[in-house]
Formats: sequence, C-alpha cells, structure tokens
Amino acid sequence: MWTSKRYRLCVVLLLAIAQFPVLAADGVFTLVSWNIEHLADEDGQGCRARDAAEYQAIRRHLEQINADVVAFQEVENQRAAARIFPEQDYDIHVSTRSTQKFSKCYDSPNHRLMQRTGFAVRKDLGARLGLKVVRQADVKELQGSYNSGRWGVHLILERDDGMSLHLLSIHLKSRCTYQATVGSKVNNNCSLLREQVEVLAGWLGKRNALGQDFIIAGDFNRQLDQLSDEVWQRLEAGNGAYVDLEKALHGVKHPQPYNRKYPFAIDHVIYNQAIDALAIEAKTHFDVRAAPHSDHLPLISVFEMDTGKPLPSP
Repeated sequence: MWTSKRYRLCVVLLLAIAQFPVLAADGVFTLVSWNIEHLADEDGQGCRARDAAEYQAIRRHLEQINADVVAFQEVENQRAAARIFPEQDYDIHVSTRSTQKFSKCYDSPNHRLMQRTGFAVRKDLGARLGLKVVRQADVKELQGSYNSGRWGVHLILERDDGMSLHLLSIHLKSRCTYQATVGSKVNNNCSLLREQVEVLAGWLGKRNALGQDFIIAGDFNRQLDQLSDEVWQRLEAGNGAYVDLEKALHGVKHPQPYNRKYPFAIDHVIYNQAIDALAIEAKTHFDVRAAPHSDHLPLISVFEMDTGKPLPSP
C-alpha cells in the first residue's frame, strides 16, 4: 500500500526527470550491486592480485554498465575505489571501518586486505534527478561480535522538499549460505550471521516504521531465494512488525551457480513495496560478461522513471 509520502516521492522523481532529456529519453534509474573481490589500491596486492590492465578492464566494464549508483563490497579503501570509478564522474563513499592487519591468503603468499563496503554515485545525479547525497553514520553494528565483520554504508538520496530514499550497502558473514541459523547445532558462522541479520532487521524495521523508502544492496552471503528461508522471513518481520520486502531477482537461479545443488544467488538487492512498484523486472539481471573480473557477478537493478506512464494506485 502506497502512503501519501511515498506517492509524493515518486511524483517528485518523475517531475524531476521530465526536466532533463538525458534520462527522460530512456526513463530509467540503474543501481548495481557488486562484490569486486579483494580490490586493492596497489597492483599485485591482496588475495586477488591484479595488474594495471585488469583494473582498466574493470573500469571499462563499469563504463559500459553506466550505473547511476553502484553498491560495492570487498574494496580496500578510497584509493582502490577511485581506480575503477573516475573521481571526475563519481562521488565515492567508503566504510570508515579502521584498518586491521590480516593473515596470509589461502592460496597466495600475499596478505589479506581490508574488505570495505561503499557506494559510487554519479556526480550528475543532482543535475538530472534533483537528488543530493547525504552520508549517514556507518552501520557498524553489522559487525556484531565478528572482529573482522564488515560495516554497512548508509546514504540518503534526498530533495530540498524533504523527499528521501535510504540506501544501504552491506556484506554479511560467509559460510552460512543455506543452513539453519538458530538451534543447538548451529555452527559459529551461522551464529555470527544471525547477529548481523538481527541488526539488519532492526534497521529496515525502523525505515518501515517511519514510512521511509529504502534499498538494501550487497553480498548477503545467503540464498534468500531458497524456499521458506529463515533469514528472509526474519527480515520481513523487521523489528517485530511485518515489512513487505521485495527482491530484485526473486526466485531466479544464479546463472553461474557455485553449487548446482544450491543454485540460488547470495548477492541481492531488496527494497520496500513502493520501490518495487518502479522496478523493471525484465531488465534486472546478473551481468555474466563480468565473470573474468570477480568471483561475483554484478547484479543490475533497473527502475522505471517514465513520466508517460501512470503512477501506481495508492
């Protein structure tokens, strides 16, 4: 059910686009979520040691996607992000999580580097959509009791008249992709994931209680599309009140599954019902062309901003 506030947000976005032929021509807003696998600020470093040519290839691929917003994971720092997101085109927002020293990689003499979350936002977003970015405090509680747990990066896209859209880039605990997260036989990884899920459920529950539209994007390390997944059910419960959530690729199997017995994705873009009404499902997909660049595929989500179509009924 659309609230009057959400209805006004959509109206504002559509009217803003009508002023700018660049977006009005195709009428879409593109958001990408991508775990870029150990992106370092220096050549030859980290658990995926790349050379300059590989960084250039990633940069060219992102230019082809031409996203308005990219929620990224596993990026060492601001300098690493700037290697693939030209600073003349993008504003970069990286987690403020402090730097730690880690052990050697499993299959390399290199040491593991920081894995930070963040966003790259096109600088012309304000000119084209009338939206400005307001950085919020990192959701450091997502670390839980996990010492090297990743923090969430929280942005608000807002207009001067008070309309807003909350964005959160996350990277949750690995190695609990489909197992139970509660019960006496739960392993340590699943216990840690459960802690993070509780924090995330509280965050989106708060957005829901305040009537705020939101998009959460990132590496959940969890197959939320598996039948009756308990993590997905917990997120829909929010902080005690039902939250009507939607996934960008609900029920679609991953095009390159790591394990064919469990073929669903662990990277997701989820949002509330009002934003779901703008999603173009036919254009939302995993970009398999990016397979040489990372062990994750970019998840591209496209949202309709066509002024020629009627608004969803409130």
